[in-house]
Parts: sequence; C-alpha cells; structure tokens
Amino acid sequence: MNVTYQYAVKFVYGESKGDVVAPGVYWTAINVHNPTYSKAGFRKKVAVALPNEKPGCVTRFSGCHLGPDEALEIDCKDIFRHVKESQCKVKGGFLKGFVVIESEIELDVVAVYTAAGRDKQVETLHTERVSPRRREACLPDLVPVPDENGFFCRIKDRKLIVTVKNQGCGSAGPSITEVDFFSHGKISVPTPTLAPGASTDLSVPIPDRCFDPDCSFRITVNATGTVVESDVSNNVANGICIG
Repeated sequence: MNVTYQYAVKFVYGESKGDVVAPGVYWTAINVHNPTYSKAGFRKKVAVALPNEKPGCVTRFSGCHLGPDEALEIDCKDIFRHVKESQCKVKGGFLKGFVVIESEIELDVVAVYTAAGRDKQVETLHTERVSPRRREACLPDLVPVPDENGFFCRIKDRKLIVTVKNQGCGSAGPSITEVDFFSHGKISVPTPTLAPGASTDLSVPIPDRCFDPDCSFRITVNATGTVVESDVSNNVANGICIG
C-alpha cells in the first residue's frame, strides 16, 4: 500500500450570462510546483460539473513531469483541450468543475482566479493554496520481463518481443513502452491496460543496421509516466542481441 496525494482544484472558465454565477467572464490558472530536489511525476484529469445537480464527464488521466524546483501552469485553454479530446459534450463556452491532480509526493498547488465584468477589465483576483488529501492506494508496478534465462533478446519475424508485466496490486491503465536502440533511434509502442499480475507481449520493429555486429537496446516501461506506480526504479532494463 502506498500513500497517494490528491488535489481537487476548483476551476471556473468562460463567459457567464448569469444563469449559474454572476454575469461576467471568469478565468482559472492552476500552478503546480515541485518543491523537491529530484524529478517528480504526477497525473491529472478533469471532472466537469453541470448545473441542476447533474454530473458531468470525467477525462482520462494524463501524465506530467517536473524537474527539481520546476513549475508549470494548467490554464483554461489546457482544461478545455483535455475536455474536448475526451469527446465530452459541453454546451456553450462556460465550463466549471475540478482538476484532479495525483502524485506520490506532496506538491505545491495554487489556483489563481480572476473575473471581469462586461467591459472585460479584471475586477476581482483571488489565490488559493490547495491542500492535498492523503489516501492509501493499491498501485500497479510495471516491469519489463526477461526470458527464463534472464535475457531480454527475443526475436520473432525480425521484431523484438518485449514482455511487460504488472506485478503490483492495482490495475494499470494504458501506457507507453519505449525501446531505445541507441544510435539507431527510439521506438514507442502502446501498452494496453493490465490487471494485477497480468502481462502482455509487444512486437517492436528492430531498426535496419542495428546489428553492427550486435544490437544493443534499453527497454523503458511507462515511459511517459502516465501510470502512477508503487515503484518506478524497476522500469528500465538493458539488453543485447548477439549478431
């Protein structure tokens, strides 16, 4: 069991005619800062709230990374883009709900709210530091799996066969597996959802001239950090196919 930090950040965006909130134009900017001295990964999704006590759609999680002391901003255009990419139906140009952020470490999350009247000049500005909730979560753990002899070179029909297993206790959503053939380029392969204990075989094309005379490579599972795992130290494995 791992402790996950979750932030539910309220957002309001667009022009209101006065049906739900006061007439005017509203903006939200969510700032996320990594206060640590190491790289930090987190994921985010958007939960749309509809009036008349109706639940809205929820987008899929997308992954982000921040280096030591780095920060980024999730603004209204980003929120609207995620909603649109998830094919959520939104009427008009007014949107509100929550941006949900999850991470394995505690982050600094600050929301900045501004509102303007009909003349589009800012009339109010408010900042809010969002506190995390701590929850215990049974997380997945994706790993590259060698053959019975401990090697990662398995070739079929001129393609490298890469086995990815979820050895964690939580389900892993779709992710990306990357194989770096070093000077011959990197190839990314979509990896399907894996239940706890499940595995999948991926076929990765081997670049031409990789055997010179041998073909070395590095496998990285969950390469984009989309899946929040219990352990990311076991995501990488090196292999070589003898020419």
